[in-house]
Amino acid sequence: GTGGGPGLRSIDPVTEIYLERDAVLEMDTVQIGGVDRSTRKTSATVAAGAKLLIRERILTEGEQQADTEFQVTLAPCSGHSECDAIIDGTAVVDAAPKLCAHHADAAMIHEAAIGKIAGEQILKLRTLGLTEQEAEAKIIEGFLS
Repeated sequence: GTGGGPGLRSIDPVTEIYLERDAVLEMDTVQIGGVDRSTRKTSATVAAGAKLLIRERILTEGEQQADTEFQVTLAPCSGHSECDAIIDGTAVVDAAPKLCAHHADAAMIHEAAIGKIAGEQILKLRTLGLTEQEAEAKIIEGFLS
């Protein structure tokens, strides 16, 4: 996402994950600016006893846009989906998470929180490269505008 030319700066990563029985994968991705448009596609097949944990931290500013698509196929398991977004200025979050179970014993939880100002948001912004003071200022600026 760098360069001074007039072209559109975009990245469109595609990730395919296949976890065997009892395998563990933790994936942490960060996009902190300089990207005009991004579509991130992740698909996973997770076998019994396996664990998949994915964290995405994405910072967009101005007219920048980031889309994320997840599709995960799970063996007999329990699942948890969580979405937490910070709204600033004229930013928009359009979250349409959906959990589908095809087995009577499935145990799944969906949690979504948008716009909550808390210490976790300061930590999230700090992981994106902001200082604590910059993170606090960004949250207050968005809250007051």
